[in-house]
Amino acid sequence: MKDPRVIRTESLLMDSLMDLVLKEGYEAITVRKIVQKAGVNRSTFYLHFRDKQDILNYMENYILAQLMDAMTDPTFNPETALIDFKKLGKPIGSTVALFRHVEKYAPLYRTMLVERDFRARVTQSIRRELLPFLHDELDAAFGSNGIVGVIIHWLESGMVESVEAMSLWLTRLSLFPLGRS
Repeated sequence: MKDPRVIRTESLLMDSLMDLVLKEGYEAITVRKIVQKAGVNRSTFYLHFRDKQDILNYMENYILAQLMDAMTDPTFNPETALIDFKKLGKPIGSTVALFRHVEKYAPLYRTMLVERDFRARVTQSIRRELLPFLHDELDAAFGSNGIVGVIIHWLESGMVESVEAMSLWLTRLSLFPLGRS
């Protein structure tokens, strides 16, 4: 268990990095800017991270862990999801959690998904979550790349559709590929 002070300091530094990435872009950021924004000493930064790439990796891992937590539903059952959708118009719970997570970090996703490595990591995380249900690598690759594409489209179009509308759309597409119902 991490000391609460360590968690607080890492969160401060990570929040500062997120803010700066959104305002200035990653390349323009320096450790000095991160610590100034966070209100901590440079030596404190180096107690936690080696450099700005190290804190970026830490932040990405944190976001991806939250994404995986959001998408993991140990009670998911495809048959029950189909009945819930057909009879109640209810989306799959993990799709709602996915879009809520993206909504929470929308500015960051908008910026970071254009970066090849982060996009690949998000796609891989979604693929791993899909694979147990699809049982086929190609289906999981297609589905995960499609979901990331939809997320990018949603972000780039200003997130006009609600989380619920996006969740229902993705549920429908997941349960009825090619529009079969």
